[in-house]
Amino acid sequence: MQSATRSPVRNRVFLLFIIASFVLPLLVAWLLVGQWRPTGTTNHGELLVPVQPVTYLRLYQADGQEIREAYLRGRWTLAYVGAPADGCDKRCRDSLYDMRQVRLALGKDMGRVQTLFILTDTPDAALAAWVREAHAAMTVGISDVKTLDFFARAFPGSATLGDWIYLIDPLGNLFMRYGAESNPKGILDDLKRLLQFSKIG
Repeated sequence: MQSATRSPVRNRVFLLFIIASFVLPLLVAWLLVGQWRPTGTTNHGELLVPVQPVTYLRLYQADGQEIREAYLRGRWTLAYVGAPADGCDKRCRDSLYDMRQVRLALGKDMGRVQTLFILTDTPDAALAAWVREAHAAMTVGISDVKTLDFFARAFPGSATLGDWIYLIDPLGNLFMRYGAESNPKGILDDLKRLLQFSKIG
C-alpha cells in the first residue's frame, strides 16, 4: 500500500522537476534582459543602447552654409565636439589628428567615412586658419545649443564637451563614443569591422 501511495507523489515531483528545467532558464533570461551584457564584446568604444537617431542637427560653416541632418546620411561620421573658447587645446588637437589618421588608414574605404568638427562658438582667426591647413578634408560647423545638448545628454551620465569622439552610422544614428584619449588603433579596428560587415555607407 505504501509503494502505491508513493508512486503518484514521485511522479508529481518528477513532472515538476521537468517543468522547472524548462521554465527556470527562461525566467533567468527574462530577469537578465537589459541588466547583463556579455563581457566578450570586441568593440573598443562605449556603445549607446539603444542607439539615438540624430533627428536634429544645426551647424553653420564659416561661409554661412547650413549643415542639417542629411549630412549624416550615407557615410560613417566621426565627430568631435569641441570648444573654441579654449583655442582647441592639446586634447582637442590630438582628437582631430586621430580622426584624420584613422580615416586615412582605411585606405580604399576612406571615402566611406567623413570627419566632423562641431564648434560651440565662432573660432578665432588663428584656430580657423589652423583647421583649414591641418584638416582640409574635415567639415567644420558652429553649433546651436540644442545640437550641443543632444551630444551632451545622449549617453547615460554627464558628458563634458571636448572629452569624446562620437561615431554616427550612415543612417544618422549615434551609437558609439570614444574617450578623447582613446587609442586610435581601437577606433580604426572598430571602423574596419563595421565597414567590412555593413551593407550601408
